[in-house]
Amino acid sequence: MTNASLEILPPTRLAMAYVPAHLRSALTLLLQMDMRFGDIVRTAREPMIAQIKMAWWREALTEAVDLRPKGEPLLQALAAVGGTIPLSALEALVSAWEELLGSDEWNQAVTDTHTQLRAEAIFQTYANWVGSAQDVRPIGRLWAIEALRKAFPQRIAGSISTPLAALPKGRALRPLSILHMSVRTTSGPRLVWHALTGL
Repeated sequence: MTNASLEILPPTRLAMAYVPAHLRSALTLLLQMDMRFGDIVRTAREPMIAQIKMAWWREALTEAVDLRPKGEPLLQALAAVGGTIPLSALEALVSAWEELLGSDEWNQAVTDTHTQLRAEAIFQTYANWVGSAQDVRPIGRLWAIEALRKAFPQRIAGSISTPLAALPKGRALRPLSILHMSVRTTSGPRLVWHALTGL
């Protein structure tokens, strides 16, 4: 897997600009792991191969830092951020992508589980980091399903739906609302306006 495949795209870079400096590396890493796991699902010719790769990651993440496999940049980055990312978030992210293995078309039950786990792993983890009491899982689920539609348009069942959710208020959670809006039909100028004003 090349570093280019894990490059943070401009809308996400805009979100990262609003992340406190001491949390930026940890959130970037969570999003890069999310991309890596998505790539495993996308590129595996056989579900069993993808399952083996995801099992490798699950085991590697639960190992003590000094026992983890060497030479994997994401594991090295994980060691660098210390204990900032809880193991529960990493396990939820692995489980989210494992949920998609084994079927050619993803129905409502499958995508519901996937989006709930991804929202918990990324959005709620970030809210916890900044000390917010807001439940950001609803917008995290919307972000996850829209990102999934963009990445795998042929595999999402036509009837899949996710209830709308209000964007969180306040600058502390602005990175999450920017991420959420970035996967919708929001134009570049509109996204920048939201980043600046929260509107």
